[in-house]
Amino acid sequence: MDNLKGKRIFIFQQRLWGTNFGYFLAKKLQAEGCLLGALTSTKRTHDFFVSQAEVRHEIIVSFDEILGNPEKYLAGDDFPLQEICQALQIDSVWPIARTVREYIRSYKDKYGYGFKQNVPDETIVLYIKAVYKCLKKVFSEFKPDIIIAPNFVSLHHIMFNLYAKAQGIKMISFFGCKIKGVSLFYYDYLNSEGPFFDRVEELYRGEAESQNIEKAKQYISGFRKEFKRLTYAPKIDNKKKSLRQIIKSHLAPWANIARWYWRRPEKAWEVVGVSPDFRPPYFILRDYIASKRYKHFADNFEYYPLDKIKKFIYMPLQVQPEIAIDVAAPFFSNQLEVARLVAMSLPEDYVLVVRDAPAMVGRRTPSYMEKLARTPNVKLVDYRVSTQEVLGRADLVVSFGGTTLAEAAFYSKPGIQVGDFGITLKLPNVVKHTDMTTLASKIKEVLKVNLNNQEYERKLEKYVAANYDAGYEVDFFDVWYGQDKELAESAWQIYKAEIEKLTR
Repeated sequence: MDNLKGKRIFIFQQRLWGTNFGYFLAKKLQAEGCLLGALTSTKRTHDFFVSQAEVRHEIIVSFDEILGNPEKYLAGDDFPLQEICQALQIDSVWPIARTVREYIRSYKDKYGYGFKQNVPDETIVLYIKAVYKCLKKVFSEFKPDIIIAPNFVSLHHIMFNLYAKAQGIKMISFFGCKIKGVSLFYYDYLNSEGPFFDRVEELYRGEAESQNIEKAKQYISGFRKEFKRLTYAPKIDNKKKSLRQIIKSHLAPWANIARWYWRRPEKAWEVVGVSPDFRPPYFILRDYIASKRYKHFADNFEYYPLDKIKKFIYMPLQVQPEIAIDVAAPFFSNQLEVARLVAMSLPEDYVLVVRDAPAMVGRRTPSYMEKLARTPNVKLVDYRVSTQEVLGRADLVVSFGGTTLAEAAFYSKPGIQVGDFGITLKLPNVVKHTDMTTLASKIKEVLKVNLNNQEYERKLEKYVAANYDAGYEVDFFDVWYGQDKELAESAWQIYKAEIEKLTR
């Protein structure tokens, strides 16, 4: 059958995903008779796709050319922001513009990105217009039937997604969910549309029954017996490093400096300058020293003892820059301020417990940690205290849309989400609340809710079952970076079935 023959597929060929799996996917699609287009990220990936001979592309766009010099890419063309907002069906471009970390945050000023703006507003506006020119070109010249991206993490993903939705065209990503070992297809940048969302609502309304309810019960029971850490959730490494590992760690920056002089990296993005992809020797050393200093500070900081706290609400800090905040909760990207506002809103003798994400240890400045610890009614606990220990004692979780909300669901703990991340908003323990002036009354309301009942348990089972019903028991990280041919073939069959369904 020629179900895909003649279908026009546009793929975001990003970094390792592009060369590891995206290229394999393109070859498979071409063999099915599809016409292909691509947007590449990084010069190395772009050069690979331009020089390879197996896959023919109708159009290839270099994202680096747009990001590196948007004014040059525009070549005199101009588009009013009003036109762009109307085309994307949004009221303002600025919330989504905050996702361009290379522009919004300065890597030059601080290791791990600072909160100071890296480029002028005028350059940000030029970039928005350049991305708009790019997507207009793709949609008018290539006319995609479907768009495939590894994820939705930055402005160009979001603008393509919004424009495609306005045109009635699906843009999809295959990504993890909140059930270990399961991946889903998402149709929008807020991870709030796709087969799972239709299925879970169907189950919640009682319009269907799942064949995976028993499997869901086993997952929930297993989680409560032994905490299940998601593959992409960083774990705390308490293992003592060997002498060889210590020596290798200390030599790493010098090896990177030697590589800089021996094999000079690709030229920096012109308007961006210093970035994690382009670090002259000074910044390699700066980053190494800063990370060691920050890690030493975090390991030796005088945290508040968790066992001395009686009644508390838990707010886990998020990795930043990161999708759950910068994409889905841009109005709450200042986590220090959010912690202050939540702490101000707590009733009775509750305190706010805050714990850092293990992945951020060595990236937060000492001053950041000290400000948190010295915020009224905030207790900063050791990042090495396990999530399950904190959740076991917390009465409520406040989060931007992170994994902790899902983990809280299995402990029957209520959660308040201050962002728009869709996959967690469907959890039966989560309510959305974004008005900080009325947060105090919402917290009191949610604290009265009893989740230790059969009704909640049935709904949690349906949530988990919907993931199995609509998802695939494939780890998306293995698909992204793995070299397993059998897994790649399985992933191709998953993509093929989804594309056929969407292009009928």
